[in-house]
Amino acid sequence: MKIGIDCRVLNRGITGTGRYLKNLLSILPQIDKSNKYYLFSVKELDVDKTYFTVITKNFKVPYKIFSPFWMNYFIPSLLNKYDIDVFVSPNIILPIKKKTNIKYVTVIHDVIPFIYKEYYPLYYRAYLSFFVPLAIRVADKILTVSEHSKKDIISLFNISEEKVEVTYNFASENFSYLKEENPLLQSVKLPEKYLLYVGAIEKRKNVAGLIKIVDNLWGLGYKLPLVIVGKPNYGYKDLMNEISKRTEKIIFVNNLNDGELNIIYNKAFLFLFPSYYEGFGIPVLEAMKCGVPVICSNTSSLPEIVEDTGLTHHPDDIEGFVNDIISLINDKAKYNSLKMAVLRQSEKFNNYNVAIKFVSIINDLKK
Repeated sequence: MKIGIDCRVLNRGITGTGRYLKNLLSILPQIDKSNKYYLFSVKELDVDKTYFTVITKNFKVPYKIFSPFWMNYFIPSLLNKYDIDVFVSPNIILPIKKKTNIKYVTVIHDVIPFIYKEYYPLYYRAYLSFFVPLAIRVADKILTVSEHSKKDIISLFNISEEKVEVTYNFASENFSYLKEENPLLQSVKLPEKYLLYVGAIEKRKNVAGLIKIVDNLWGLGYKLPLVIVGKPNYGYKDLMNEISKRTEKIIFVNNLNDGELNIIYNKAFLFLFPSYYEGFGIPVLEAMKCGVPVICSNTSSLPEIVEDTGLTHHPDDIEGFVNDIISLINDKAKYNSLKMAVLRQSEKFNNYNVAIKFVSIINDLKK
């Protein structure tokens, strides 16, 4: 079969959706020898060109204007030109008009803009409110990244359970546990002991809660700095202003490659993730793969990812987060036990198993 994938999410700064696609494309050449993949993109892609056929169309038009035009004009023409059997959109939106001879697959990572509208600008909510129901209508199969997201999608859009399949996210193989004697750990200059958060700087991620946690810790005499790795997102200005006031307590880092980020994970004492809602939460899994104990929210998909290997609290339970951090500072046996536990748990999200399920779902569509 010929499978077309819209890869424009790889043309911008890599977010959770981009990581999902990047990780999937890295594994497909190893597990699918029968299908042919055509990647549609605005820019050139860093992929295996002996395996993937990359089709690029570059237009100097603002993305928000160009995107609907791309999906409803250029994509249908490309599907016809290359005789595509299955078209996959990793970022929800599909062509409005369904081609009867082509199967459509959309990946909906979460439905956060429909549940927590206050975290997104009006134009984005309006865009999704128009295009997402249309995508769901024309999709032959909807993929999502956790059981929690599946339940939300079914409930919110009143669709059958059979139409939605869960293919868990997985972390890139670039993230792995480094032993203490590994010289790479000395190549990044950060404090000897620190807390870590990786993710967007935005309200939904509860960065304000992170700041409160650090303030409370320092107020109790535990002067453990917080390293924040991420890029600004909607509503970030007030948060960045608060971060800039705490240069002793909070270290902000940006524009890292995976190798650098892997080292920062490995050097961290704890990973904090008090997000209000996650479709999956890839940074949590990346931290677990590096053997970093996790304290995260008990909401949405996060308990599904960490199970009993992570310490969880309501996102607003600042005291609970603080008490757990202090407990792990003072209890080395408990801390080491959690390090081993998260490494074992991370193995459940095997990249090959996820990719094999993806290919199986695609193949079943043409039977």
